[in-house]
Parts: sequence; structure tokens; C-alpha cells
Amino acid sequence: MEKTDKRTGSHASEDSAFSRFVDDFYPRYAREIWIALAVVVVAVVGYFGWTWSRDRAEAKANVELGEAYVLLREGNPAAEASLTAFLGGNPSGLAADKANLYLGKLYYQQQRYDEAAAAYAKVGKTSKAPLIHSGALHGHAAALMQKGDYAGAAALLEELVDTYGKRTGKPEESLEDEQVADLSPAVPNALFKLALCYREAGQNDKAKAAAEKLVRIYPDTREGRDGAQLLAVLE
Repeated sequence: MEKTDKRTGSHASEDSAFSRFVDDFYPRYAREIWIALAVVVVAVVGYFGWTWSRDRAEAKANVELGEAYVLLREGNPAAEASLTAFLGGNPSGLAADKANLYLGKLYYQQQRYDEAAAAYAKVGKTSKAPLIHSGALHGHAAALMQKGDYAGAAALLEELVDTYGKRTGKPEESLEDEQVADLSPAVPNALFKLALCYREAGQNDKAKAAAEKLVRIYPDTREGRDGAQLLAVLE
């Protein structure tokens, strides 16, 4: 009884397919094949070129921004000029967000609340740097509170708490394998400020709910203790 060599049959099938490609398909579509390959090569080269250029630009921006940050940290009056000059070069992405955050903080320290709010508002929301965006929301809200715009501040604080607050105060969250962390350390303070904004706006029910949430989720923090005192006043 004859046996079929499966390996030989497979090779024959592959040879046949290759022959059809060389003898029939390629001559008919050679131009389209080479155009497609050229497009792929150009796209790959372009992507790596763009990535290289972007990385160089980001590295340069970070160096320049680092110099401005050192001036800001030292309280050097030249910090404002350095930051505004940096932003005058129309940087983009994370570097621009950091610069606007730093400038907002500087203006806030100088009690220039309109300018602080404007700088904070320019910080874009990005999942790559939640601390930058949450910090801008927090600073922007604080500037609006100084201006007496409690409704505007409350809207920003609500966004901060809803976006970056992950803790719920449930008992199981205290277990080691179930621990939940907020995406920003500013959440407890934002929640306390939110309760104050509601109170100033005459929305005592919302103020009480925010203070109760603060006491329940963050009992061991300064904000949690402040929230308990606020509750005593609201009740």
C-alpha cells in the first residue's frame, strides 16, 4: 500500500504557490506592490524621524523649564520672566502644562488671582500627568475662591474629586490586597474646599454631604478633622 509523503506534498504546494506569484501575480501587480512597499518605508522612516525630533524638542524644553523652576523654588524675581519667555516660544505638551502650572503658582503667591486663574486654566488634561492637571484644577479653584467665585471654584473641585478621587471609605479598602489610592494627593483638601464653597453659596445640604464624605474617607487627615469641625457648625 502506497503512503503519501505529507512533507513532500506540502513543499510541492508551497512551490506551486510561489511559482504562481512569480509567474502570474507579480508581473501583473509589480507597480502596485512596489508603491505599497515604498509607502510603508516612508511611513516607518517618517515615524522614527518624528519621534526623534519630538524627543529632542522635549529634552530641550525640559532643560529650559528646569532652569525656570530653580529660579521659582529659590524665590528669584527672575522666575516670572523666565517662565513667560519659555511660554512665549509656544511649547506644547507636558512642558507647556508644567510652565503654566508654575506660573499660576507664582501669580497666586503674589495675590494676582486673575492672572493665576488664567495660567491654571491653560493646563490641559492629560492622563500622562494627573498630578499636573489635578494641581492646576486645585490652584485654579483656590484663585477663584479668593475672588469670591464660589460656584466656579466648586465646579473645578467637583471635577478634581470625581476624576482623581478613587477611595470610597469602604472597610475592605484597608486590607493590604484591596487598598485603593487616589490619583492625586490633593483630593482631601479639594473635598474640604468644596464643602466650604457649598457653604458660602448657601448650599448647606451639599456642604454637609461633602464634609461627611471627607470624614468617612479621610478620618486621619487634617482635612478629615477640619471636616468634622465643619459638620459641627453645619448641624
